[in-house]
Amino acid sequence: MKKYIILLLILSVLASVSCSDFLSTDDLTEKTNSTFPITEDDYKQAIAAVYAAQKSCYYDQINSFVGLSNYLDDDHIAGGRALFDDPAIRATERYQVRNLDAYSTPWSNYYTGIFRANFVLESLEKNGNTLSDAAKNNIEGQTRYLRASLYFDLTRLFGEVPLKLSTESNNPPRVSTDSCFALIASDLKRAIEILPSTSFQGINKATDLFNANKWAAEAMAGRVFLFYTGYYNKSELPLFEGGAINKSQVLDWLHDVIDNSGYRLINDFRNLWLYALANRGNADDYKFARDNNLSWIGEKGDNTEAIYSISFSALGENMNFNRFAHSVSCTVGGLFPFGNGGGMSAVNPKVYNEWDNDDLRKAGSIWNVRDFETEGIEFSETPAPNSGKFYFNSQSNMEETGFHQKKYSHIYVKVDGARVAANTIVNGIATKNGQSDSFVGIYIIRFSDVLLMAAELGSPNAQSYYNRVRSRGYFANHGDTPLENTPYYKAVSQENIQEERRHEFAFEGIRAWDIRRWGIEEQQITKYKTDVPVYRFGIPEVITIKYRPETKGLLPIPLNQINLSNGVLKQNAGWDSNDAIYSGN
Repeated sequence: MKKYIILLLILSVLASVSCSDFLSTDDLTEKTNSTFPITEDDYKQAIAAVYAAQKSCYYDQINSFVGLSNYLDDDHIAGGRALFDDPAIRATERYQVRNLDAYSTPWSNYYTGIFRANFVLESLEKNGNTLSDAAKNNIEGQTRYLRASLYFDLTRLFGEVPLKLSTESNNPPRVSTDSCFALIASDLKRAIEILPSTSFQGINKATDLFNANKWAAEAMAGRVFLFYTGYYNKSELPLFEGGAINKSQVLDWLHDVIDNSGYRLINDFRNLWLYALANRGNADDYKFARDNNLSWIGEKGDNTEAIYSISFSALGENMNFNRFAHSVSCTVGGLFPFGNGGGMSAVNPKVYNEWDNDDLRKAGSIWNVRDFETEGIEFSETPAPNSGKFYFNSQSNMEETGFHQKKYSHIYVKVDGARVAANTIVNGIATKNGQSDSFVGIYIIRFSDVLLMAAELGSPNAQSYYNRVRSRGYFANHGDTPLENTPYYKAVSQENIQEERRHEFAFEGIRAWDIRRWGIEEQQITKYKTDVPVYRFGIPEVITIKYRPETKGLLPIPLNQINLSNGVLKQNAGWDSNDAIYSGN
């Protein structure tokens, strides 16, 4: 562990210098890629630093990729409080900023990860490493998957960005999105070609469970292809070395995941989420979990659905806990099973009201604070601190809706009648506080996504794949209950796939990019974020959030990075007017 910490410090120093001087990489230590890494253990340490950098892009409450994605979709109302950093999330959902350096942290986090990935790839090309061909391919494949994923997130957030392919210090301009996506595609294609075809059942769960593998690269290629061809109205995905990836190739990869990876749907959608742990066979367990006989699938190797997840440790130390999960938890303390947090991510009531009550994913994804019969949590019309009841926080809360997402909420369980953080039960870690006890990982790609992507791309098995996801959503099974001759059967179509994706992946940071690639972003924001009923300081109000088409949904390039580049970087459209500045609280 000490060696890992040393390496992280070395790479962090290099990367932080690079971010403060536009990715300058002066040699500040003796341990450079001329002398390190050499052995396989060295490379494991080096790639661990890349995974750690990716985790930092998903960790923070107002800078997490999932959080930013959710604030930009039509399923969420930002929520939060009037104080702290919370106005920044309400600015994001309005396509505005408090200041033009608002997204400096995610920008720097992504380039830190890209720098570390380039460090590993450069090292592999140098003489002197002692890796076998298999070990070298494994390290390279994982690193290319990570670099592709980092650039994919960065490009979706900011559009055209500088392309860094080495650790060399320079000041590159932004390049076309075609060039960015060509690099992403080439990295993923290379990863697919060189990573081993080890099925989920054959993966070493003790060492490789959360590592990128061939199946993750194939699935991510599907996501990249659908976004690029949809949003940019293209028919193929370009490759950096020339040529292109077409729909047929992507379908082959997705079919490979479905047929050969060993991944599959778990039996009950609701068991994917930590709240299912709050059913422990006791009369005072979480009523929803107890009534539905739920059992959390865990993170130890039984989850056949999680193709790629970002893992958070249980140490409760800075950057090791899931601060994002804390941020989206409600602000009321003392509830069971939901722990309190920042209240950033209220569910849009229009989405809740439209969702079919028979779909198990509705109550499995959303907590209706007034639904005592389902949840077993009382609601109070007036402030009731320390009562175990939910109430609208009239002291500080903005944009409360009465609906909270469950998927990533901080969770407590009951032990001998006492309310205990889930982290204590799962990992044996003594309860610290609401932030440090948030440990559960974040899903990046689930098997259900692969099924729906293949259906959307026109697989000959499209109806079957669509049925499997929908069947699991209504019948709590592995997707093998026939839907024909039931009220829940629908013929596969683009419209029905869009609806299914909305319900399957709600609040997972996917929806914003789906509506953008389908070309319906402004339409959906206008429909679902006009005249939304909320509670502001406990008082009912109606708000309207307007899409700003001049931004094309892109975030502004941080002003400090533009200044550091001496004007080489240019600002995105729509961010040079008074309309770009959020002046609310």
